[in-house]
Amino acid sequence: MALSALNWRYVGVRTFTAGSLPLSHDALYDLGTAATYADGSARTPGTGSAWTWNREQSAGTTVAIYGAPPVNALSFRYIIAGTVGASTYTFLNPDNATTTNTPVFGMNRASGAYTTWTSATPFTNAGFSGYWRAARPFGTILYDSVAMWECQEAIVVQYGQASSSLTAVMCMGALVDPLSTASANAETDGRLYMMQSTGSVSNINTAWANANTDGSLFGGGTTTAGQGHCGVFAPGTNVMIGGAGAQTHRFWLCQPTTAFTAINGDIVRLPICLFNAITSQFTGQLRQVYLTRDAAPRLTYQNGATVLGYTVSSTLASSFDAVILAY
Repeated sequence: MALSALNWRYVGVRTFTAGSLPLSHDALYDLGTAATYADGSARTPGTGSAWTWNREQSAGTTVAIYGAPPVNALSFRYIIAGTVGASTYTFLNPDNATTTNTPVFGMNRASGAYTTWTSATPFTNAGFSGYWRAARPFGTILYDSVAMWECQEAIVVQYGQASSSLTAVMCMGALVDPLSTASANAETDGRLYMMQSTGSVSNINTAWANANTDGSLFGGGTTTAGQGHCGVFAPGTNVMIGGAGAQTHRFWLCQPTTAFTAINGDIVRLPICLFNAITSQFTGQLRQVYLTRDAAPRLTYQNGATVLGYTVSSTLASSFDAVILAY
């Protein structure tokens, strides 16, 4: 039985001083606490699709932001962190070393009170994934903007650099519907909890829909340290399905173009299904995340005045492989 539909909203974009990791955290916090969405409609954290966010600071410098979605039966919490200098933290396989001046992210089940981002238990209770790298080092790519999309149970974040149009994307939350309630296939709430990012080695592949390699989005990734990864928690655990380094891939690959439309010209929205790259077993279907024709990111997809969703793609300036987050 399919899960309830999610309603994605585009929170907006914030700019910050190019190459400043701490200010990128502040920009994300500003988005996460915003009173309005990008379209000017009201946003109240903790209700509708709006997440609730907090931040951790050290001597006035933001080192982490952490949030929770409004629908959250298993008490998941999510964290984006990182410092310019060296910090010791718990990494998630296949990443095998800490890194500086690079955002990292993770998720925690059955969460308690927040402690600190470098703790092995940043939310007091055991259940933390550890951190994957979310983007390339800020000294390598001088990111100067960050955008956020949210829904009742998941989030997508995109860093961008205006001068090059390069971006990095991370997503996390109850993104996967296993289309099953069997205990081996789903959590007790019927969901699977996923996290994915671009990683710290490469930029997003503009033809990512035709590959399950480094630089992929919404499924795909590698078991190589530092590259892009995608995985889901095995039900009832904080271990990725398939064990250390397991990756969750897209079932089929294709090459959408700007001509990828229906016979009558309607824009196509194809469901994305995932499988475990090690066992080849079916994982589930992404929730209200649809492959579409090539598009630029951060656009609103609508029919007349009716908003239907929002695009996420690989670069800021051109139209390449994209998804629609359905509203």
